[in-house]
Amino acid sequence: MNRVEEWVLQNRSQIEKGVEIIGQSCEVLAGTVGQLHPILEAVFVAASEILSNPDGQEARYLAEQFGKVNQKLEGIRAEIDQISREIQRTSMNKQHFDLEAHMLSQYDTFQAFVNSKPEFRKKKMEKFLKQYENTEGDLNIDALYNAVIGENLSGDPLLVTVVATEQKSRRPVEDFCARLKKLFVVGIIAVMGYTSLKDGAIGEAMVKKWQERMEIVETRMKAAVDDCIQNFATQAKIDIENELLQNPASVDPEFTKSLLDILAKKYDWVSWSVQVFSHNGWFFWNWLAGKKCYGTSGNNCFDILTKNNMRVMVSFSAAPKPINKAQIQGQIEKQKIKGDMVDAALLLGNSLPSCVVNAVSQYKKVEESNNFQVDCFYSVQYKKAYLCIHSD
Repeated sequence: MNRVEEWVLQNRSQIEKGVEIIGQSCEVLAGTVGQLHPILEAVFVAASEILSNPDGQEARYLAEQFGKVNQKLEGIRAEIDQISREIQRTSMNKQHFDLEAHMLSQYDTFQAFVNSKPEFRKKKMEKFLKQYENTEGDLNIDALYNAVIGENLSGDPLLVTVVATEQKSRRPVEDFCARLKKLFVVGIIAVMGYTSLKDGAIGEAMVKKWQERMEIVETRMKAAVDDCIQNFATQAKIDIENELLQNPASVDPEFTKSLLDILAKKYDWVSWSVQVFSHNGWFFWNWLAGKKCYGTSGNNCFDILTKNNMRVMVSFSAAPKPINKAQIQGQIEKQKIKGDMVDAALLLGNSLPSCVVNAVSQYKKVEESNNFQVDCFYSVQYKKAYLCIHSD
């Protein structure tokens, strides 16, 4: 068994797993680290094998895997505009604005070599090598890598800029990371192919270099997505505050639903409840409600007082669980709920430690809207309080 046969045998399952990952959803592609190493090394191993032994079993197998990679990368040409815009936001030198197009042209000519008939293979190889050198070689992918790690004119890492621009919106960040990873795969395939055909075995250091760099890029991608997931609550409050500056709050179902829709669309993996009530109104009703007319218990909540004296209460759960409504009703009935809603929420919260409790005085008109599953949310008007309860 020669070296190539042995390598393919040892890495076959990892190669196929890497090929499969390239075709996965943005969420999966943006969150994986180190799974593409075998593909990158496979390009290096295969390029010279395809040239020297095109009819060999290993050459045919590796060419077949490249074909699958190429199918999964379809559409990358239509996606590079967004990547280009983000790179321009980081103030990179204008000479790098065409780097994506250069990388794609290098990749295309390498694929033409891989898929060529034996009698045309040498000519296709020469065309690829010439095309690669005429389009600035590995300077393109170097510039892309430097943009990701922040070694550019602005000093701002690309993904930090993307997260800020997208205001910690998870799905657009995942989408961008998936596109960026595909572009890196395109660029590295061209680099590996060129190095293998031009330098042979002495180019193995280049394989290690780009495997390490790709892992750094993937780690930063995962960190960018994790930032959006872990800090969504802080950003959600900012989003609602900004919305309330543009659209004054009102106590009506449509307005409450509009706030819920904003949250549910951007943070689609989270369940939300939105309540709105007014601190204005007749003096008598405000007097009955008292100063402590609302209260909350639990970590997953925030509230905002608007300029027109409306109170917006938001609570949420990223992993809502079914709740025992009979047990909750029993706990509510045990409490001597009076007019102090702060006290009412705290008392119920202590008896329901894994839940968020929102309490508003019955003397306030409240509009509530939520997207929890029915078995995960409980609301009731009991004695002097309107109560909303869900898992933390």
